[in-house]
Amino acid sequence: MTIQIRLASLDDIEEIVGIHCSSIDKWFKYVDGKKIQAKYEELSIAERWAHGGPWMSIETCAVHVNYILTWGHYPLVAVLDNRVVGELELYIGYESDPLYHHGFIDVLEVHKEFRRRGIGRRLVKKAIEISREKNCNSIAVWPDPNAVEFYKKCGINKIAFHVKYIKLDLSNIRSLNPESLSIKRFPVSYDELKNWVFVSPRILSSFVTWIKSRWRYAVEENIVVRFEALLPQYDTAFIIKSMWMNRSEANLYWWIKDLDSFPQTMEIILGIAKYLGFNAIRLSVNEKIYNKYITNHKHEILNEYLVLFKELK
Repeated sequence: MTIQIRLASLDDIEEIVGIHCSSIDKWFKYVDGKKIQAKYEELSIAERWAHGGPWMSIETCAVHVNYILTWGHYPLVAVLDNRVVGELELYIGYESDPLYHHGFIDVLEVHKEFRRRGIGRRLVKKAIEISREKNCNSIAVWPDPNAVEFYKKCGINKIAFHVKYIKLDLSNIRSLNPESLSIKRFPVSYDELKNWVFVSPRILSSFVTWIKSRWRYAVEENIVVRFEALLPQYDTAFIIKSMWMNRSEANLYWWIKDLDSFPQTMEIILGIAKYLGFNAIRLSVNEKIYNKYITNHKHEILNEYLVLFKELK
């Protein structure tokens, strides 16, 4: 069995979609507010997206992979007997301690019919090789809890962050109209953010979060509510983005230059979220930040994760 690992091309999109869709046992859609089982062919592009993002249909996956390629990063595919059977997406970026200049594995998926054949391990090995070639200090990943041992066996076995995924209740937060603040455009260059503290979502790298926030998908435009800003007086930048088809809750993407201003800045961001009509906001934060700044806020812990890394120097 010869497995070839290479850079993906747009000619691979149909098979990449097949890889990701192989993990979906049943497809659903909503009719008159009721969730019903349906065939894949009966779903709209948005309904397919709801099952797992841009990889769920050829149209959106092509846009996604095109972004990765044209921005100079690495969608890798595993080929077995002339068939694409696995995909990994690697980004090369920078942030502060402990990752510094690093590779980040954002996606790893092997077709359901080809698992436990060493394909995932080969893709990870290639990602490590590329990261070394790019003179990275480390390579990191946010693994599914069931995949932690797999990555440790691949050598990515140090803990970069203990992460708490939380939902903050906004019922007691005072609404704040963002027009009352001095707001500037969210940074169009990552250089403005790369030395700031990356607060959330800490399950990703700072760079991956920034670059993917610059990409737009038409399928999201009428479904997702989004607000982004730079607050220069507080040296903070953030994005508030509603959950998929749930406009009562939002995810928070947040960078801050100095943690000393965290409490005040957090109240401002939560106030803006309340003004935008959200009842709750979700964050994935480093356990240290959670313990110091968030425990006194009304919240719920939804899950806990690890971010793993391997030093390459």
